[in-house]
Amino acid sequence: MGLREEIAKLKAELKRDQDPGKMSNIQSEIGQLMLQINVIREKAAEAEAIVKGITSDIQRLDVAKSNLTTTIQTLERWAMLKQAHQQLSQLLPTRRYKEISQALAAVMELLGPLKPLSSIPTVFHLFKAAENDRKTVQEKVAVEMDAFFRQDPNKPVDKRTISEVCLAVDVLGGDFRNHIIERYLQLQLAEYRRIFRATDEAGQLDNVPRRYAWFRRVLKHHDEEDAMLFPDSWQMTRLLVANFSECTRSDLANVLAKQAPAVSVLLDALQGTLDFESGMSRKFGMPFEEVTSLSLRGGTSKWVISSIFDKYLSVYVEAQDRAISDMLSAYRGLKSRSSLESAIQEETDAPAPTILPSSTELFYFYGQQLDQCEKYSKGETMKKLSQVFAKWLRIYADDVLLAGLKPVRKSLEGRDNLQELEERLKDKIDPKFREEISFQDQRETFSSVMSTCITAILRELETACEPAFAAILKTPWMHLENVSGRSAYVVDLVGSIKQVAEAVRGRVESKKYIRNFADKAVGVVITKFTQSVIKSRPLKKIGAEQILLDVQAVKACLLDLPEPHPENSTTIYTKYVTKNTGQLETMLKVILAPDDPPEELLSSYRGPFIHQFPKGRSEILDLKGTPRTDQQRLLDIFLSVTSTNSELTDTSFLTHIDMDPPASVDISRTVISPVGSSASLFSPTSGVAGLPSLLRSGSTDSTERSETPKAFGEFRRLVNFATRRDNITTMPH
Repeated sequence: MGLREEIAKLKAELKRDQDPGKMSNIQSEIGQLMLQINVIREKAAEAEAIVKGITSDIQRLDVAKSNLTTTIQTLERWAMLKQAHQQLSQLLPTRRYKEISQALAAVMELLGPLKPLSSIPTVFHLFKAAENDRKTVQEKVAVEMDAFFRQDPNKPVDKRTISEVCLAVDVLGGDFRNHIIERYLQLQLAEYRRIFRATDEAGQLDNVPRRYAWFRRVLKHHDEEDAMLFPDSWQMTRLLVANFSECTRSDLANVLAKQAPAVSVLLDALQGTLDFESGMSRKFGMPFEEVTSLSLRGGTSKWVISSIFDKYLSVYVEAQDRAISDMLSAYRGLKSRSSLESAIQEETDAPAPTILPSSTELFYFYGQQLDQCEKYSKGETMKKLSQVFAKWLRIYADDVLLAGLKPVRKSLEGRDNLQELEERLKDKIDPKFREEISFQDQRETFSSVMSTCITAILRELETACEPAFAAILKTPWMHLENVSGRSAYVVDLVGSIKQVAEAVRGRVESKKYIRNFADKAVGVVITKFTQSVIKSRPLKKIGAEQILLDVQAVKACLLDLPEPHPENSTTIYTKYVTKNTGQLETMLKVILAPDDPPEELLSSYRGPFIHQFPKGRSEILDLKGTPRTDQQRLLDIFLSVTSTNSELTDTSFLTHIDMDPPASVDISRTVISPVGSSASLFSPTSGVAGLPSLLRSGSTDSTERSETPKAFGEFRRLVNFATRRDNITTMPH
């Protein structure tokens, strides 16, 4: 269908829809619809008017019912009030306080709802009469309680009556109840205030235990005679303790403020106070500060009596300072022994305890005072005590340990126990002071002392072995004709090493520290031995064989250092000794190789050092005693063979051989670390750390020799204080 046809169709439809007759019908229908809507609205208005008429009647009925109910309740309360008041009036002349309290409680409860009607004359008169009756009851109760408070032996008070009187006191209101309670407390503590006045002798600090003894008697009488008379809600016993504590705290504050007390008196008073607080805490099943927080004045502040002593405990800290000073005075002036031999000689005369007395006494005393201070204070006083500990640890290290350089045991144990002491202090002290507790400086001091002590021992070892090393230099190795078993100097060398090792083992309990010493001793002995061998060049073949045999004997002795039996040595320590002696053995084996033919010497040289072939080779030839005229020829052959071998490196421990070693060994530079390179055996410039760093690095046997520090308390058990006390008692001062 075309566009024209579609337009024509739409025009026809429009003409049909706009027919005037049809539009008239539509308008007529709309008018009828509007009429129907108006009719519905009129009927709805009529229905609403009918409903309002019905509900208004119901609302009036509801209001009438509510007013009637209120009137009935008011009349009932009025009748009950009149009846209760009448009953109360009848009971007033009697002493039936339980019934009086019940009637009075009923009257007081019924007066509240009727208060809006107090303008009515009849109600007003009843209100006034009820108030007069309440005052009468209050006066009667006051008289009864006064008679109870001031009990006349000739006129015993009926306790049952007093118990009923307390019920009436509760009804009379909180203010009157607090007045009665406060009066009872004042009367109970009146004699206490009179006897223990701060200005009298009985009120002084040395009589503090008497204060608590007196109050315990009063409290016992209260519990047995009076406590059951008062309602539980009054908490009379707890209030009695709180009031006594407040009075005592005030008195002690005045006494302490007048003059500085003696330490013993102060501590006795504080201990008595702490015992009292502890006893009251157990009695009430709550912390003492909770006991004293109860107050008639409504306060909730928490406090303890013992807190008044806190700012005066500085005299206690000063006393501990003096006590430690007196304890160490016997040791601070001791002279150091001139040598290890004198120490061993003294041991033969009088065996020394494993742990030297000064170290034991110091840490035992610290433990005791820490336990004692924990009872007295965990705050500022404990912090000050830790500062005193730190002060005397520093003095102990300087004046006792460094004075002799022999008590290695004390410095070793002291360093370990410093950490334990610090942890224990942090565990006990108030958390707000915890971050201020640190013995890091003292630990560093003890580490330094330990380094110095071990350095001194190693120097003793070097001195003891010096005659044997001098014998090596005097031996004509190049003229030896045959190998004759162990050399004479080896007997002296092994004996000296064992003598020093036994002295160390006799004074040091911990295997960790014995092993630490053994590691350092291996470095010293092998270093000196190697230097002596190098100085004795040329060695020739027989000399090298003899020295190689001697090295085996020295090696066996070194394996015996940590424990008397080498088979007990750890695998790692055995490997460590083998590594250090092995380099010297390898060097001697190269010296044993013949110079002719050169290929055999080259083969023996390359075998042990296939991956570490050195650039310099004349050192070995010098040690072998190869003539200078033959050395260049051998070096040329070495160069032609090795220059094309890319597998060989130019570094080896032989590269660092010092052909002119110093006459004396610097212990702090030649003692090698157990985990370090053995190159330091041959050159002091090979990057070996000093002794302090060696001490911090520890031993190679870290997995087998690591020890978890025991608790400070275990330290006491470890040292066997019973034996220690016997030793100290017999020790001359």
